[in-house]
Formats: sequence, structure tokens, C-alpha cells
Amino acid sequence: MSVTVLGIVTLVAIVGIWFVRREWTQYVVGATVAFPQTAGVIVAGNGFPLFYLAVVLLVVLAFPHALLGLSRLGRAPRGRRERMLADLIGAALVVWAAVISIAGPRIFTGMRVFAPELGVDSQVVNMATLAPSLGNIAQLGYVAMGVVFLLVAGRLFPVDARLLGSALWVAIVLAAVRIVAEPVWPHALLQNMPSFNYATPERLSGTFYEPSVLGLYLTAAAGYFGARLLWSGAAGRAAALVALALVAVDFVRNGSGTALLGLAILLGLAGVVALVRQLRSGRFGVRPLAVVGAIVVVGAALTQIPVILQFTVGSAASKADSDSFIARTASNLRSWQIFLESGGLGIGLGSNRPSSLFMLVISCLGVIGLVLVAALVILALRRALVHRPIEPAGWGLAGVLVAAIVAVPDLSTPAIWVGLAACLYAVVQPAPSAPAVLAPSAPVRNAGEPALAAPESANLAPIRP
Repeated sequence: MSVTVLGIVTLVAIVGIWFVRREWTQYVVGATVAFPQTAGVIVAGNGFPLFYLAVVLLVVLAFPHALLGLSRLGRAPRGRRERMLADLIGAALVVWAAVISIAGPRIFTGMRVFAPELGVDSQVVNMATLAPSLGNIAQLGYVAMGVVFLLVAGRLFPVDARLLGSALWVAIVLAAVRIVAEPVWPHALLQNMPSFNYATPERLSGTFYEPSVLGLYLTAAAGYFGARLLWSGAAGRAAALVALALVAVDFVRNGSGTALLGLAILLGLAGVVALVRQLRSGRFGVRPLAVVGAIVVVGAALTQIPVILQFTVGSAASKADSDSFIARTASNLRSWQIFLESGGLGIGLGSNRPSSLFMLVISCLGVIGLVLVAALVILALRRALVHRPIEPAGWGLAGVLVAAIVAVPDLSTPAIWVGLAACLYAVVQPAPSAPAVLAPSAPVRNAGEPALAAPESANLAPIRP
């Protein structure tokens, strides 16, 4: 076993923050998320990503506290019991994943699959046959550690939307740096995961092993910083504008169909949510900042119509005509057949690799896994939409999931787990109950008139270590 340079940096940073200023733990953990294909530890020729190294270290550091907290779950105050549903769903996901990942490859041995360790293109005409493998245990382990992170986040250290925001900041800034610093880019330091074929510099991939993964983070960053731009103060809006400018620069150099389609879907979702909110509020208004921003975007777009057409329509057309697109489509179709042939049970994590997160979940975890994953996502997104301070994390998580469904079939992607944690476990204080007796200066309501709702900001407690 060998620990890499970045692995040592991660260990030192986590230990130092834990004992010096624990409330900053989320920033260090978030930073590791920007390096999902960089090894922190290498064991027997297999790399262990920085994020999961950080999770293991956090569990070791907080083991006594974690045992005490778990032993008191039933006696926890109401505020802590509110997270119990998500915790139970996460635990159920691990149990089911373990059952089907151990039993599935044995029950359905010999089934034709797209083996994760082999290239998709080469398997279109020569698919692998299913058999138990070390990959089943490895992928189960990553999902289990992701759920462990959900269990400790907010209990052992405070989290909020910035858990995901720190990951996105690191990803887009380093991607922009790579544009101008490619000749001196530290390939040996960052691209050290054994058996990974890292992309060449023709298309920007940032700290990731291929452009489509950077496209996922760009989609998430557009959602996160777009929400920050709308709902932050002056300083937050200025920072969001800088971040969105970096996203635009990275997007052009990335040239990823994942980012292109992901952004289009995310914009459509944002439009639907905005329309529903307008209809429910009964007020139809547009912010001046939105009008100015729309004018700037449309004006810039009108001057670059040929470039935009080539980059969007032309890129999509070339993708659709490529061998890669045909291979990815074939892997998704086969995954649907695997789902049907397995009776909706799935064949286990690490048994099949399609080109979509949705197809991966249904082919590997079946109906039960899909329901459990969907339940976690729905709980997280619903909570983010209700509480505005964590809404940017909700849009960031939505961007991650949309892009993953498009073309990043990896349930072990750290951005999924930190996005869920940021939405589910940011501290939210229940609204104070109304006093029994009105103060003399309080206005008197007529019978049947609804009481004024407390401001939404009153529902959020300050983050404390």
C-alpha cells in the first residue's frame, strides 16, 4: 500500500481541521470531491479516491462519538428525528445493494453484460458474460461509504449548501487554470488512478479523467451558482457572476455533449419551477436583475449565432453520427433488457455498465434500488426548494443527477453524496410557535383571517460545530 502526495495532503488537512476548527470540515471534504478520479491511496494496483479516503478518516476520528450518537437515536430530540427517514432509506439502500450484489451475479451467471472494466465500444459486438467479481464488492463498498457519509454529515460536523459549493468552486477554477497551464499541468500528481485511460488535452477535462465528467460538474455549477445569483446578497451575487463566467469559459473548451444536454434540461426544469412558484403565489413579476441578464445574454448570443449553431446543433449532430453514440445507445438498450431478464431485481453493482445513471440503477439494483435512490433524491430536492438558504445545493444536485442520467453512469460519484448531504442535513430550526397571549401592540385579526407566516429566514439556525 502506498499513499500518494494528495492522499497525504488530505489526511493532514482533515486531521488538522477536525481538531482546530471542525466547522470547516465541509470545505476540506468538498475540495476532495473535485478529484473523483485521483487516487489518495493505491493498494494492490487499485486506487482509492480522495473523497472516500476522507470519509474513512472521519469515521476513524469520530468513532466513539458516532457510537454514542447511534445508541441514542431513539431518544434524540425532535430536530434530530427529522433526519431519521433519510437515514433509514440510506441504510436500506446499502442492505439491498449488498444482497443483490452478492446474489445477483450468482443467480444470473452467464448473462450477457457490458463489463465495467472493459470498454463499451469493444463490447457492442462481443459482450462479456456475467460472473462474480471483485468489482461487485468494490462498487458496493463505495455506495456503503457514500451512505456512511450521509449518516455522519451534520452529526459529526455541520454542513450546508457550501459543502457542494466548495467542490464546484475547486472544479471550475482548476479547469480554467488548466486551459492556460496545460504545458505545466501536474499530470503525474492528478492523473494517478491505476487502469484509468485519461483523456488527451484536445478537449478540456479539468481534474477529471474525461470531458463528460467535467461536463457533469459544469452542469451542477451552472445550477448552483445560478441560484446563488438570484438569492444571495451583493457579495454573493458578485462571486456567483465570477463563477458563472468561469463555467462559460470551461463549457466552451470542454465541448461536452453531456454539459450541453444537461444545461438544456436544467434550464427547462428551472423554468417549470419558476412558473409553478408564480402560479402558487398569484403574483407575476420579473426581477430587474433577471431582465438585465436576459438582455445581455440575448445580445451576446445574437452576435455569435454561427458559432452557437456549430457548437450546439453541429456538436449534437456529430455526436449522434459517431460510433461512440451508437455504442452508448446499445449499452443502454442492453441494460433495459437486463432489467427485464432479471425480473426487475437487477444483477448487482459492478455487474453492468451502461451509459446512463438511470440505466445503471435499474440494471444493477432493480426496482427496489431505484425506489430507494429516488426516495433519497426526492427528499433532498423537496427540502432544498422549501428552505431557500440551501436551495443552491438543490439545483447543484439536480445538475449532477441530470448530467449523470445523460452520460455519467457512476453511483459512486462523490458529488451525488455531498449534494444529498448538503440538502438533507443542513441545520433547519422549526418555526417558533405562536405566543398564547397577544402583546398589546399586536394587530388583532378578524375571525377566519389567516395568521402571517414567519419569515423563511427564521426557520434556519446558525451553523455550529
